[in-house]
Amino acid sequence: MAGRLTRSDGTDHRAAAEPGFAPVPEPVPEPGPGPGPGPASWPAPAVTPEQDAALAPLGGLDDVPWAGLRHAYGSAADVPGLLRALARPGEDPDRGERLDDLDAAVYHQGGAVYSAGAAVVPFLVEIACTPGLPLRAEIVELLGRFAALQNEMREPWRSAGSAVECRAALVAGHDGLVGLLDDAGAEVRTAAAALLWTYARWSPRAQDAARALVGRDAVEPDLRLRVLLRTQGARAAAAARAAEAPSAAPLMAAVDRLTRSPAHDADHDPDTDPDPDTDGLRLARLAARRRLDDPSVGWRDLLDAALAPATPQQAYRAWAEDGARLAPELCGMCGDDTAAWLNITRALIGDQRARVREGALRAAADAMLRWRSAVPELLPLVGGLLSDPEPEHRMMAADLLAAAGTADERLDDRLAAALDDPHRPTAVRAAWALARHGDPRALPALVRALDEDEEEDGFGPSAFYSGTSYWFTRPPLREALVACGERHGARLAPALRAALARCLTSSRTGHGTPGGLRADALPRLHLLCEALAACGPAAAVAGPELARLLDSTHPQLACTVVEAAGPAVADLAPQLERVGAEALVVAAARMSERYRDVALPGRPAPSGPPPGRRAEPGLADPWITALTTARAHFAVTGDGAALLRTVDQVLAVTAPLRRSVTGGGEGGRPGSAEEAAAAREAAALASALARCLAPLGPAAGAGRVGWTERWLRGNEGWWRSHEAVDVAWAHWRVTGDGDLARRVFARLLTRGPGQSFSPVELAALRRVAEAGPAARAPVPLLQACLDQDERIVGEGGWRGIVQDDEVQRLAAAALGGAAGAG
Repeated sequence: MAGRLTRSDGTDHRAAAEPGFAPVPEPVPEPGPGPGPGPASWPAPAVTPEQDAALAPLGGLDDVPWAGLRHAYGSAADVPGLLRALARPGEDPDRGERLDDLDAAVYHQGGAVYSAGAAVVPFLVEIACTPGLPLRAEIVELLGRFAALQNEMREPWRSAGSAVECRAALVAGHDGLVGLLDDAGAEVRTAAAALLWTYARWSPRAQDAARALVGRDAVEPDLRLRVLLRTQGARAAAAARAAEAPSAAPLMAAVDRLTRSPAHDADHDPDTDPDPDTDGLRLARLAARRRLDDPSVGWRDLLDAALAPATPQQAYRAWAEDGARLAPELCGMCGDDTAAWLNITRALIGDQRARVREGALRAAADAMLRWRSAVPELLPLVGGLLSDPEPEHRMMAADLLAAAGTADERLDDRLAAALDDPHRPTAVRAAWALARHGDPRALPALVRALDEDEEEDGFGPSAFYSGTSYWFTRPPLREALVACGERHGARLAPALRAALARCLTSSRTGHGTPGGLRADALPRLHLLCEALAACGPAAAVAGPELARLLDSTHPQLACTVVEAAGPAVADLAPQLERVGAEALVVAAARMSERYRDVALPGRPAPSGPPPGRRAEPGLADPWITALTTARAHFAVTGDGAALLRTVDQVLAVTAPLRRSVTGGGEGGRPGSAEEAAAAREAAALASALARCLAPLGPAAGAGRVGWTERWLRGNEGWWRSHEAVDVAWAHWRVTGDGDLARRVFARLLTRGPGQSFSPVELAALRRVAEAGPAARAPVPLLQACLDQDERIVGEGGWRGIVQDDEVQRLAAAALGGAAGAG
């Protein structure tokens, strides 16, 4: 059933169990009913008397208290009906859907074992072991996911009663599962072998399972299964060895037997017992030995075996998709060997077969995302594919050149030529690459993109994902505009102004709050304002549109641009002052309604929405709006006194809120949803205050950072947040005492094994670099950032490369500051 099982909403509910899917949260051992209808609400299958006789009798099914057990959708009372439907012979057009329903309910997305999942395993084993029933291979695959889950679960879920019962049920079914290796159906045998390898990693009968798998290989006629016995076995043995599991020794011994060349097997007589698959299994043997770190197997051995005429391509996953998987699979066989990845990619990126070149490009992308040294090694080869006859290859090459930034600007003329490529996705990515390089030849394409509706083959939204696989997503218009605006703001700003005017005209709600903006227009407005901000003073051309935006329900969008434009938009200063004053009045009213003890003297307190409830999506709290407009006003006028007056007023208005916030409940965590909401509100306030005070430095007065300092010291659980970085930096700038900030930044920059940098760590590193010698930069930590070849940013795709490049620049700058201090 691999590749077919989906939930009712169309998403694959095996996401946690298969590589390539985004991870999902682990359910608690006894989850409550999930949202929406589940299997219990679906009709039971209609059954005729002739169909009622089951091939698998499912003895004891009615003795299980199903109604008291739980699965992903609530009560498991529906499970017996689904099991009986699977146990009946004959035609049933809904049988596959019933198995999907059962899988979605009792396994769902993995992470933990539901009580119904543990109870269903013995009956699934019985059905799987009953010849004549359809979908037995798919049922074995479901059992295999339960077996694999025992290797994947973390505590406390692994020790939960339902997980222990699930393991016991699988062990109790050991003989039946081993017997499936002799099934007449190759699909059943293949699923059973995969199950037994993963089961053997934790089973007390690991040696018996390993012995059975080796024995099956001696008589197995299906070459594809014989290949999998070796590759899956090596994966299981390597994992058991890494975990120091008791099963490591028997699994290693089994794989050793399977990967031993017949010429080196003392028990094998080629005259009396010839193996017709000796040549066909060579790549599988080499791949398994390589996974187990056999130093005698090099990348060239794997490549030669894969390309050998004697290798039956239909038996290997590496040759799936007409060779598109060849390079990624061979590189995967080499694990963390950077040189092997690069050599395999070099060898295949010029292959005459188009799909093989495509696979080599994907392997190049993954290598560039994973290792810094891969970029200069592979970029010239990637650039050569800008003239590939296959349009998809040209598109992928341009995408990777964009990700690499300015690593090789010698290719910019070829990218400029690609702007006229008849394949639009290639032309768009060429513009994205030129924008990343600051090349003005990207401007016409970006201006056209502002005039066009989003299309599947054009620019797209910003995509965020993690992992070590490079996904070729649509190029992000926001980042392309920002990159070009930073260097060519005067040329780009008029087009951005026109786009902003159109967006403002079409985004008015037409009813309700004056100046209201439609929620679906906010992403576009954010994009345009960020791009205008990148243009700096040139953004002043959009002054009329910024004035309209300041009088909307979302003035903070305009403030982003005003801060960047500075004195060039000085005519907006009175409006900023007015909007800020109005926000303070609303803030006082909100606080008065919530705490009944706050009001600004001499000003009316108009009614507003109840605390915590906002009339429009994306609205900022009014005290945040007051601070944001005050900070923009300071950027325009340089009037620090006005900024401090607003800060003092916000501190007065929000005094009850600030008094009500503690460090959280037990362990520093909020004790309720209300406490969590209040903690988020306080963090946002602390950050907004800090961003107002930091530019003033000592002139702000140390007394004004008293509350933000107490917030920071009392909420160490927030130290890994942008808010904490803002507050720590402001405290340092205002008081001149960097000890607290250095503690916060050092914690952020200290990485444990396998930990990667996020945007929060990047923000801290920016401050450390900005502080120069005074930062007393943690030299060993920063030197480690520079010395390692593997990238340390957890973002996927182009973003992972770009952010890691920034880490290197910032670390080098911070180390330079540390050297200056010495």
